[in-house]
Amino acid sequence: MPFESLISSPGRLQILTSLAEQTPQDFVELRRRTQMTDGNLSTHARRLASAGLVNVRKAIRDARPVTTLELTSTGRGALEQHVHRLLAALQGTSFSALEESRQLPMSEEPVFTTADSEDDWVD
Repeated sequence: MPFESLISSPGRLQILTSLAEQTPQDFVELRRRTQMTDGNLSTHARRLASAGLVNVRKAIRDARPVTTLELTSTGRGALEQHVHRLLAALQGTSFSALEESRQLPMSEEPVFTTADSEDDWVD
């Protein structure tokens, strides 16, 4: 039962979990909730955005740049699948057996892509 390393990374898992609880979130609020440095949060958020798990929007608010992150439906599905795999491991059963026992539809494996370039982050 392999775990997706993109999601199981502690920092990225914190971001996804925080965004699952409340989405969208400004970069500053997400930084406060995850207690990450600007650099760590930017790096992890960039990887999640390149994979299509979060959307990153930049805007100007009160003459200041603001970065907002939002969990995508693909991101929510990938996080839910990760949680189901963890539950299956704890229950000593396979992921597919857990899906069947909960009568949940088998989720398609998320497709992760990488971006060709990375944007500069300001916050």
